[in-house]
Amino acid sequence: MKFFVSILLALLAGCSSLPYQKETASPSETEAANSAAPDIPYQVVENLVGGAANPALIIYLHSNSGSGTDGKKQMSQVSAQNIEKYIKGNNIPAYFLKEKNIDKSRIYICGTSMGAMGAWRMLREYPGFFTAAIVSSGQAQFATPSLYTYLPLYVTAGTEERSYEALKSFSQQIKEAGGTVLFDELEGMTHGRACDNSCSEERLKWLFSQKK
Repeated sequence: MKFFVSILLALLAGCSSLPYQKETASPSETEAANSAAPDIPYQVVENLVGGAANPALIIYLHSNSGSGTDGKKQMSQVSAQNIEKYIKGNNIPAYFLKEKNIDKSRIYICGTSMGAMGAWRMLREYPGFFTAAIVSSGQAQFATPSLYTYLPLYVTAGTEERSYEALKSFSQQIKEAGGTVLFDELEGMTHGRACDNSCSEERLKWLFSQKK
């Protein structure tokens, strides 16, 4: 079975794999964004368990260790494997990024490390598109807390990571701006371990329980 891990650049460039464009974009801007999208392969998981006319959609943005196009490194990431295991184990009808008749009230995004930075950007660039997110061990670059108050967030960081204090502070700022944020500090964990432990069964259960 093929397994999906998104290629961050392809998504951020506005390619056809993302079925949404900001309302403020003009036709010429949209055309330019699509024409600029590089021809980067990505992996897709079809509906893993079936049984639903409108399954959920979940996007996973990998960390730097998954960079490349051979597919094997992305598939070996613990967080990606945990998502697949959870979907199968709980019989959840879901796609890992596919333009199908998905349930638009259940569109989720998860990102770790470099992928977390991408997730923050996706959440900022496409407000209202996502239902909920798990963002782990990666900071939001040049971000305003109030831009993330429209959806529930689960943020994690290892206490031994350089990004720990910044992520903890930013999560609190989102709360103070009126957002809904759960923040887990992963005690004693360095960056690699924190990434591996981000998409736990408990957090994925929370993620799939969210609905617009």
